Amino acid sequence: MSEQKPDSGKNSEEKSRKIIGRRYRYTDDYQIVSALGPNGSREKRMFYTGRWIRPVNEAEEYETLIRWLRILTVAAVLAVFGAVGLHPAAMTHRWYLPVLTIGLFPLFYQGMGAVRLPTKRSYMERQRYEKSIVRVGHSAVAVLLLCCISALGCVIYWILASTTELEGSEPYSLRDGVFAVLLILAMLSERMSYRFFRKIQTDTYDNDAYHP
Repeated sequence: MSEQKPDSGKNSEEKSRKIIGRRYRYTDDYQIVSALGPNGSREKRMFYTGRWIRPVNEAEEYETLIRWLRILTVAAVLAVFGAVGLHPAAMTHRWYLPVLTIGLFPLFYQGMGAVRLPTKRSYMERQRYEKSIVRVGHSAVAVLLLCCISALGCVIYWILASTTELEGSEPYSLRDGVFAVLLILAMLSERMSYRFFRKIQTDTYDNDAYHP
């Protein structure tokens, strides 16, 4: 019978904490304490104990940036969905279309973040900040990258279609032109979104510096 190593229990506990930490990354920002309820009963209450995050831009500038982030997110959503929906009927060799379709996933998260964007400057919990402002900025980069790859694939496809014989390829049509325009609009929107995201400056404060 093999002996169990003394530190095996400790290693197992540390591994469990890492797994829980990845899944519940904001757990350490909160504390649950017991308190008396309205009828004298005991109940659990959760308090935020992490650091506060607050934008330091001027109020007018901040509100303008948030407004533009929402407008540009809507523009990107419409452009990408429009491009995916208006893609040419012939899919042969158009491998750049699935690449653009993958962009719908980060675009969905960007939309979620745009909905949660604080309109006014305020103290935010770390979770609120990262799932709104940060999510919009990082998602915009991901969508922009996928749109660029899709655009590059589109250019390569038409170069090959015009110089070689591609089986199943069709002549360039108005539908292809609309697809290209929508793709460019999506890239411009996401590029501007990331630019405005970078303009939002924040500062962090100790938990006791602000009491909601």
